[in-house]
Amino acid sequence: MPGREDGAGALFKAGVIACLPTILGYWSIGFACGAIGTVSGFSPLEIVLLSGLLYAGSAQFLFYSLYAAGAGALSIVAGVLLINLRHILMSSYMAMYFQRSTAMQKLIGGALLTDETFAVAVQYGNRHGDLPFAWLLGLNVTAWLNWIVANLMGALLAAALPESLVHGLGFSLVSMFIALLLMTWLASRQRMLELLAVAISVLVVAVFVKRLEANLVILLATVSAATVATVVLNRQRESRGGPRP
Repeated sequence: MPGREDGAGALFKAGVIACLPTILGYWSIGFACGAIGTVSGFSPLEIVLLSGLLYAGSAQFLFYSLYAAGAGALSIVAGVLLINLRHILMSSYMAMYFQRSTAMQKLIGGALLTDETFAVAVQYGNRHGDLPFAWLLGLNVTAWLNWIVANLMGALLAAALPESLVHGLGFSLVSMFIALLLMTWLASRQRMLELLAVAISVLVVAVFVKRLEANLVILLATVSAATVATVVLNRQRESRGGPRP
């Protein structure tokens, strides 16, 4: 069916275009990640394989740090798993857009989902009330390929940069997360509710930051904020006579 194929192609192209604003962030973070991988003793091929299979900036930074510190395989696997648990929350939220998708589409959509593509996809889904698989595939594949290429370029050029500059590039990860948070918040219809979630996250971090391991604090803050926000949203909808999410 040509019309259906043309429609899927247009959606895929639109997803690629939607990813373009994040490309600079992917390149800056990916370059830093690849460079740190080289400094940690990994070859360009190993860095490319890791970036393509693991495909998680914060987890890759943690992986290289733990490896350089001499941590064992079990500790590295546990650390990466812990820091990536947030993807369960993101995928759970995205599930409402995949009710009519096939199992393979759900697998591909979830496997290539990152913090950045999640933020962009949520904006699209909230605006249009739907999230076509072809659009999401264009968004995710563009981000994935750019991440791999950026890691490779960082690995190849790391030897030409001062070590202090290589490690300093890691701050770009925080910068892009802040930018994506602001973009999502400005486009949201529930700004006060999201401010409440942010306040709860900050409060949990302030209380437990010196009592628990950092990744556990982040996970606890995320779950607490999401739980409170969901309860408040349900009560708001019940008071208005609307359905629960």
